[in-house]
Amino acid sequence: MPHIAIVGAGQIGSCHLLGLSRINQDIEITLIDPNPSALQSARDLYHDMPENPLIKSVNYLASVDQLDDPVDVTIIATTADVRRNVIENLLSNTLVRYLILEKVVFQSANDFEAVIQLLKDKKIMSWVNCTRRMYPLFRSLKTELESESRIQLNVEGGNFGLASNAIHMLDLFAFLTGETHLAIDASGLDAKVYQSKRNGFIEFGGVLLAENSRGDQLTLIDEKESTDQVILTINSRCHRYKIYQFDGKVLSAHRENRWEEKEEFFEIPLQSELTYLVIQQILDTGSSNLTHLEESFVLHTPMLDAFNEHLATITSKVITSCPIT
Repeated sequence: MPHIAIVGAGQIGSCHLLGLSRINQDIEITLIDPNPSALQSARDLYHDMPENPLIKSVNYLASVDQLDDPVDVTIIATTADVRRNVIENLLSNTLVRYLILEKVVFQSANDFEAVIQLLKDKKIMSWVNCTRRMYPLFRSLKTELESESRIQLNVEGGNFGLASNAIHMLDLFAFLTGETHLAIDASGLDAKVYQSKRNGFIEFGGVLLAENSRGDQLTLIDEKESTDQVILTINSRCHRYKIYQFDGKVLSAHRENRWEEKEEFFEIPLQSELTYLVIQQILDTGSSNLTHLEESFVLHTPMLDAFNEHLATITSKVITSCPIT
């Protein structure tokens, strides 16, 4: 029987647990977190979900050292600063077939390189949980934009957590364009550091620019003093889209229709509505629509370099590990 483990019982880990409650095949689940109150909170949330008789057991553990192997899929839902250590400890004691890693994946290229080599040695496939690739809206837009020579993607909103969420937009940009090698310009970021909502981590505000080798451009604008919802605009030679994520609304216009604007509505699936689909696909096929870890490394690297350079300029310190998650 497939065994699914989740390491980290915080907000994201709990969402994964709730998502697994929807699965349509027999599984066993283990949730791991050293914090007893986090485990209890996750347990309470899970018990409020409708019972699924296909889930044969749910175990709650304090350490990966207590985990029985083998494990078919392990979701690493910890913060970025400890993720490498968690993975190394897990794999030193437990046989794992597949890994799903939350983002920001790691805070340094060294951590990426060490873990990628470890997973290669152990023949473990791994993906990063950048889920916009799974949204029906963006999969449809990718098809519509395939014939375009280049696109412009703008993301603008108030206090949306640029440092934490930039990788989501970089990943979406790569998905829509098919290009992963990016040049990133952080010179437009605010000349100050903001505190993250997660203790011990930082945030940035202002403007972040990215461009790929084809000439596609991405602009992220995070207005820290604003409460405006995040709006995505995508422009190309033949298509224009304005996407209101919070409202679930998209305005589109196309050259072939003389730029007549059309309004449509869509749903953004919650993480708890996606996890079971990801797990089922991996168990059934050994593959996933999520981003491979190696590809995400290529996207993370220029982002971390740009953030580190910006942070070094602000603090007059040498930065080798970016304190974001």
